[in-house]
Amino acid sequence: MRTFGERLSYLRHRKGLSQEEFSKLLSIGKSTLGMYETNKREPGHDMTSHIAAFFEVSVDWLTTGKEFAHTPMASTQEEIIIKDLVQRYNIDLTRERSREKLEKIIQLVFEEMT
Repeated sequence: MRTFGERLSYLRHRKGLSQEEFSKLLSIGKSTLGMYETNKREPGHDMTSHIAAFFEVSVDWLTTGKEFAHTPMASTQEEIIIKDLVQRYNIDLTRERSREKLEKIIQLVFEEMT
């Protein structure tokens, strides 16, 4: 995969998302996403960051195809569980109601653990 568009298309297909589904998640037009994937248009920094976070890849890899060495921060047990829930159930954390529901679930889970 030599280009941003190829890597974006690869990630989207790997998640089983259509262009229409993914463009809705990003709150952009399907044609805009199509232009990203065909390298006819480049997203801004914020959008690139948002896409990288959604697919849990680095911005470096998404934009260049290369990983640059860095020291990852240690994750707490709570962070690992939250990340897993968000990914497993495809929770859209950009929606306030989804975040509130997730917070309530997490509070209940961790109350039972103590």
